[in-house]
Amino acid sequence: MAGPLPGLSRGGPTLSGVRADLRRRSVLAAAVAAVSVLATGCKGVGGLGARPRQKPDVAVLRAAIGTEQALIARYHAALAASPGLKQTLDPVLDQHLAHLAALRSRLIGATVAPHPEASAGQAGTLGALAGAEQAAAAALVSRLATASPSLAQLLASISASEASHAALLRRHGSTP
Repeated sequence: MAGPLPGLSRGGPTLSGVRADLRRRSVLAAAVAAVSVLATGCKGVGGLGARPRQKPDVAVLRAAIGTEQALIARYHAALAASPGLKQTLDPVLDQHLAHLAALRSRLIGATVAPHPEASAGQAGTLGALAGAEQAAAAALVSRLATASPSLAQLLASISASEASHAALLRRHGSTP
């Protein structure tokens, strides 16, 4: 068998000595890294930098959600004031709930529901709802220019639905 390997004889560094040195270096490097990470962590959220800017679609979505919530609240108030309109208003209310769900699925965060306005009589209720539908359709169309293409498509679809609701309500409001 050959003699000892060069560099690993009794007088020079041993294999276990080299391993111990590498372990000490690893521990020191890890300690330095941990101190720098902890020092950054002491800054709290400010250590992460400035908050990201809100994308334009978020404001458009919040406004569209507010519009839908206002319409839903008006429909609930109308149904409470005029239960005889249930057969006419329930399908339209269901569509508004679907619109709201579609809009909310694109946004993280809560929104505040507005308070509905009260109206008197079935004809007044239908007229007020038709006006609200027409205003909602116009508001959605006005937001199309600032929305991303996919959001603009959704808003245009909802706006067309709101306009058809207005026509339906006007037709029902004019019948005796």
